Amino acid sequence: MKSTASSALILSLVMLLLVMVAAFVFLFQGRRALETQRDGLATAVTGLDMTRTQLDLAFQSVEATRLATGQELATAVAEAILYEGQLVESQQQVNTLTAEMASLQETLVAAQTITATPTAPPITIPSVQIITPSAGTVVTVGQPIEIAFAAADPAGIATINLLVNGTAIKDYDPDDATLYTAHETWTPTDPGPAAIGVLAINVYGRASNPTIITLTVTADTQSAALSQVANSGDGATGALRAEIESRVSQIRGLPPQTTVATTLLTSSQLRQRVEEDLLADYTETDARHDVLVYAVFDFLPLDFDLYTFSRDLYSEQIAGFYDPETDEFVVVSDDDVLDANEQLTHAHEFMHALQDQHFNLDLLNDDTLNADAKAALLALAEGEAMLLQNHYMQQGYVDVLAVLASLEGVETPVLNSAPPVLANSLLYPYTAGFSFVQTLYNQGGYTAVTNAWANLPQSTEHILHPERYLAGDMPQLVTLPPLTDTLGVGWVLIKEDVLGEFMLREYLRQQLNPQQVETAVTGWGGDRFAVYAHEQSGALVLALRLVWDTDKDATEFAALYPNYPTALFGVAGQLQGSGQGGGGECWQGPDDTICLFQTARETLIIRAPDRATAVQLQSEIGD
Repeated sequence: MKSTASSALILSLVMLLLVMVAAFVFLFQGRRALETQRDGLATAVTGLDMTRTQLDLAFQSVEATRLATGQELATAVAEAILYEGQLVESQQQVNTLTAEMASLQETLVAAQTITATPTAPPITIPSVQIITPSAGTVVTVGQPIEIAFAAADPAGIATINLLVNGTAIKDYDPDDATLYTAHETWTPTDPGPAAIGVLAINVYGRASNPTIITLTVTADTQSAALSQVANSGDGATGALRAEIESRVSQIRGLPPQTTVATTLLTSSQLRQRVEEDLLADYTETDARHDVLVYAVFDFLPLDFDLYTFSRDLYSEQIAGFYDPETDEFVVVSDDDVLDANEQLTHAHEFMHALQDQHFNLDLLNDDTLNADAKAALLALAEGEAMLLQNHYMQQGYVDVLAVLASLEGVETPVLNSAPPVLANSLLYPYTAGFSFVQTLYNQGGYTAVTNAWANLPQSTEHILHPERYLAGDMPQLVTLPPLTDTLGVGWVLIKEDVLGEFMLREYLRQQLNPQQVETAVTGWGGDRFAVYAHEQSGALVLALRLVWDTDKDATEFAALYPNYPTALFGVAGQLQGSGQGGGGECWQGPDDTICLFQTARETLIIRAPDRATAVQLQSEIGD
């Protein structure tokens, strides 16, 4: 399995999925409700506009055409009712319209003694409505699509064009009818977006406003997926899994390249799998070293039991995980039947399987990538899976109310008690990753997301600021010299890596307010940190070297960072003299010292047992 704790837990345990699903479901339901209300209002307005136009026409033609108009209206309504159910009006609307017509007729009879002044017919534009299919529908190549539409104009419609991607596929001659309905069968031949449009022109040569809906055409993979499972002996559950995978493939536009092994485990079996497999390589020594790194940044106390906490956390409310090494994903199900939430988990994890097949998730275990770059890659992977999961819900493939019901009574006491840095680090790839991928999708659909896999984000700054990723603002390479010789006997290197903007934010927010944090970290250009520990005394040393995009960014950080040690230790800083360590400022705490050294666009933060050691390390690292 994975060689380190970070890689062992990579995109794996979707224990957080339930928490994220709750947010998505509520947002999704609100959006769907608004869309339903919007569509209902739009339909009502269109219906009222058509009714008003027809009533105006009847009034203007009162003596000569009243009976003819009534007959034409009845004929139009009959045509709409007979049109394969697509244009059926509710009985209530029909009754209301009939009552309005009766009232108008009574008014007209009473006004027969009045001589109507002939008026010129109004100059209008046709109104057009595409009834089916719905915008955003996902179809497959070779699948016949029924297109139904209606056009109306009181002056009469001269011609109608049905267009696909701007090309007319059929022309209609309504013979100056005031209401015209039609349906046509169209079969897509190529994958990609398909724009369906209808253009109507009335007898005066005036054209309707553009009426266009966009469909998504994908390659047909469902039959192959269902065929693969048909022989698996997995019954209805296997067929459902194949259907979920087919839908995910269609939505994302990525066909599976090989069969993916899927395992259903009970909750207890999955917890055992986590203990014996995924976390097997994460030793108590690994956990202790991680605690030392967290402690020097004030994230955790030195006596924190991270080893036990990790096992408790990753065994709590686990929904599933994907393992890039074995090309397998696991979904928890205590009854071998996928409920709504388990179906959503299956969709999420199958997206990871497609990522692995097309883009190689083994990069997450690449030792040449620094921690910040791996965090960015993880955010891309989880962000895309969350976006796909959102689209899966939007297309109605899962019962949202059932997902909500599955969340009732769910408790996460371990996560709730997690130190902020651990909880936030677990949530980051899902939240920040989703925002990053959503930004790409908004600009270029899933094609833009695919392009991101070919041009990977290199830092959490890219994830937190997609505009900087799109602008090609790459992180700068920062180095640190070895410091063991300078520190002397008994000192060993515990960790050297890149902190990154996300973790820098987590560090500063412990003592700075949100506005100060935002100002201080803006313009992060790159960094490198190293943590050393003394084997006998347990003393710690931190060296954090930062570079900034501009002089202004460096100055803002240098102006705001002193608030951190001042608040932490409750003491004012002491400026260094003009000699060795000149230009720096140090804060003496109960057990150690923090010093800040600023030169041009570079910042150096040293935390050491005493000021003399900090100044000596600053001299070794250099300005």
